[in-house]
Amino acid sequence: MRKLAIAAVMIALPAFAFAQTTQRTDDQKKKDTEIEKAYEQVIRDTKSQAPPPSNTKVDPWGTLRPTANDTTNNAKR
Repeated sequence: MRKLAIAAVMIALPAFAFAQTTQRTDDQKKKDTEIEKAYEQVIRDTKSQAPPPSNTKVDPWGTLRPTANDTTNNAKR
C-alpha cells in the first residue's frame, strides 16, 4: 500500500507543475510586442535627449564651500 501511495505522489507532482504553466494567446503576444516596442522607443528618445558631455568640471558641493573672499569663519566649523 505504501508503494502505491508513493507511486501516486510521483505521478501527481509533475501533473500539478504542468497545470501551472499558462499558454499566451496571440492577442497577449501582440500586446507584449507593442509594449516592448514602446519601451525601446522611450529609451532611444531619452538617450537622444541627453546633453552632450562638456569639458567643464562641475563641482556639486560648490555652493556649500566657502569662497576665497568669504568673510565669515566657516572653515573652523
